[in-house]
Amino acid sequence: MARSRVHHPLHYRRARSLLFVIGLFWLWLWLGSGALLDGLHHSPVHAALAVYALAIVILVSIPAALLAVIRMILTHPRRTAVVVPLPAARQAPREDAHWWYGEKAS
Repeated sequence: MARSRVHHPLHYRRARSLLFVIGLFWLWLWLGSGALLDGLHHSPVHAALAVYALAIVILVSIPAALLAVIRMILTHPRRTAVVVPLPAARQAPREDAHWWYGEKAS
């Protein structure tokens, strides 16, 4: 029994969003992280923790970006997809909300 490949466009969008967030992080790292570390000069412990946290996030962001690129390649949306129009939503007649809470509500 042959199974067709299931297409999930949400995976592609999530991977693209993750790649965008990682790109913003690297841009901030390149342009503004020095100001963060400069602001922590009053406490060497806080500065060391900030440097350690940045190092860990940098090391995690590289494989996360690679996995996001791989996921984008594997789940690229098809250009020949069939567009199915949704049925128009029917307007229900408006009812008074009084039936829900009764006469006891103030």
